[in-house]
Amino acid sequence: MSFNLETYLARIGLSQGPATLEGLTALQRAQMATIAFEDIEPYLGIVPDLAPDAIWQKLIVQRRGGYCFELNGLFGAALKALGFTARPVLARVRMGAETGGIRAHLAFIATLEGRDFLVDAGFGGPGPFGPLELVMNEEQTVAGATFRFGYDAATGETLLQRREGEQFLSLFGFDDSPFTAIDIESANYLCTHWRAGAPFADNLMLSLTRPEAQLTLMNRTAKRVSADGVTKDWQIASPAELERLVVEGFGLNYERRTIGALWEKLYTQRLELAA
Repeated sequence: MSFNLETYLARIGLSQGPATLEGLTALQRAQMATIAFEDIEPYLGIVPDLAPDAIWQKLIVQRRGGYCFELNGLFGAALKALGFTARPVLARVRMGAETGGIRAHLAFIATLEGRDFLVDAGFGGPGPFGPLELVMNEEQTVAGATFRFGYDAATGETLLQRREGEQFLSLFGFDDSPFTAIDIESANYLCTHWRAGAPFADNLMLSLTRPEAQLTLMNRTAKRVSADGVTKDWQIASPAELERLVVEGFGLNYERRTIGALWEKLYTQRLELAA
């Protein structure tokens, strides 16, 4: 990747900081607040190009977003450029299920002064808005949401869990199993084409988290949750409304032709559900 730190920091609106926990937190939050999670390409049947230069062009130059392989691919390069020590992990998404699916979520473990932190700028909606120290069964609150790490003895995985009411929902599980670039490439391909094993081909999903609120889109349902917990949700009713939300709400530089293709697929899916 032709990674330019100055250009990256300008894209996310952050001045260079030290390789400290405070700097790590600022870095993750700044990227999550400016570069949206979005699966527009997989939803339209296009396999995202994970070549480092392609990620740079899409997220930095074209000012679009991406999903975990792209977002955390960029984030990992930023961690390295800023002098952080971090290793990648390839996780199985659960979203409340007893077991995970394929290893198809990329995240990082950063080590600072002998302490490990999960850092993840690419999970979207329910993911943490900042680093979480990798300690077991201790509740940690980040931006109003409470998380903990658990252990699944059956799979040997560490689980990232988020409190939902009186229960904890397992978001994903990971371990220290080694993997290579081909594992990521194959997972990327399956995420686009394997309907039974991944949600991206059949669901348009966008998320942008800022300190004041989180904005999400799931197919035609948009939701805004403010920092004080006030929730507003609404249905996208037209291509023009979808374009405003994608371009202005999520800050994504997509042309009208792409928005039209999104609306056509959403409309077709609505007719199929009504039939």
